[in-house]
Formats: sequence, structure tokens, C-alpha cells
Amino acid sequence: MQPDVLTIHRFYQSLLGEQAAELIAERVQKYFPLQPGAITVGLGYSLPYLDHLRNEEKEGSSACYLAFMPAKQGVCHWPSINDSRTTLVDPYHLPLADSSIERLLLTHALEHANRPANLLREAWRVLAPGGQVVVLAPNRLRTWSAAEATPFGHGRPYTKSQLFGLMSEQMLAPDAWDTVLMQPPFTWPGATKLMRASEKLIGAMGRTLGGVIIVSARKQVYGAIPKGTAKVPAVPVLTRSP
Repeated sequence: MQPDVLTIHRFYQSLLGEQAAELIAERVQKYFPLQPGAITVGLGYSLPYLDHLRNEEKEGSSACYLAFMPAKQGVCHWPSINDSRTTLVDPYHLPLADSSIERLLLTHALEHANRPANLLREAWRVLAPGGQVVVLAPNRLRTWSAAEATPFGHGRPYTKSQLFGLMSEQMLAPDAWDTVLMQPPFTWPGATKLMRASEKLIGAMGRTLGGVIIVSARKQVYGAIPKGTAKVPAVPVLTRSP
């Protein structure tokens, strides 16, 4: 069952959610460096991460940030002090022209998709050639994917190899990956204060130990046809022999 927008919002207002958002946002920033004039769209519930990206932009930057939220999830106003840049969408039919945006962030989106390949195919459609998509998904192998008190404990979790395979099939070639949230989602007092230190301590034991997988990929314009795309069948032709 997909959490609604209020449930996710409340999580990010909690101490655990605030610390988790800060750690994830810092990793997302590594994959989305400053790019004046770029259009960045967040699909799912990406508000904490879009806030971080906007805050890192230089004053007067022409970069544009938009938040698309699936209709089943619900929508909320964002940002809080300006005109709203959020809208309800059908994630399989985004209100964007072909090759119209440079960057796309999927968070709390892919794990809830009934047709994940179709969702990624739509991401491919709206990205400009060479455009970048960053996908956040719960790590199937870690405890965050089983913690129903967090948004990461709902939907279908993934392993790194599963994400790489799924994205590659849709001509979104992964070029970098990482995991974050090394510490399990403890809720006892003081646990959140240890999360930042745990990133280094637990991360030193293995790169795959984080509760959330982050995969960055680029749109391929030339390559194999995306899996599932209709192909024209070969028709035999009769010819007269000489």
C-alpha cells in the first residue's frame, strides 16, 4: 500500500525523517551538481531533496525545479513561500513534451509503480538526449525496507543488480551508484544523533549496507530497443526464380 502525501510529510517532520532527508539530500547533491538553466523535476515525494538542491543554487540562478506527485499519493503546496510548483500527475503519462527536461529525480516512486518498466520508459521519453535520472529506492537487503513506520518500508524494494537491469533495459544506462542510511531506523532517544557517524563507520564495512539505493543514469539515444516496445514482424516475400 502506497503511503499518502500526509503520511510521508509527517515522517519527514520527525527527528528520524529530518536526519534521513539530510543524509540522502547530500548524496543526491553529488549527482546533481549546479547546472544553471537546467529543469529538474522530482517525481514521487521529492520535496526535501528539491529544497536542498534549490538552497545550493546561487542567487539569481535560472534553474527551474518542479515537483510532480502521483494522483494516488496526493499533492501538497511547495515551496512554502512562493507560487506552488507542484502538480498531480499520472506517472505513466507525464505532462511534458518529448526530450524537454535535463534532470529527473525519482523518489518514493519506482517502488510503488505497478509497471516499473513503463515508468522508466516515460522517464526516458521526457529526458533530453544525455539527460540524467537519479533513482532512490529501498534496499531489499537492509532493514529500512521492512520498517513500515517509514515510507521506505512500503512498496517493492530493489537490489542494486535489479535496478541496474531494469534501468538498462529502458535505455537508461547507470553510470554511478551508492547507498545511504547505514544505521537501521532506530527510534529510541538519541539514536538519530548517531546516524551521521554511522554513515562512515558502517559504510567502511561495505558499500551496499545502506537502507536506500541511489542510482544515477543517462538517457541513451542510440542503443537497443527498450524491452516491451512493439517490433514490426518480419514477413516472408515470395519471388519468382529466374
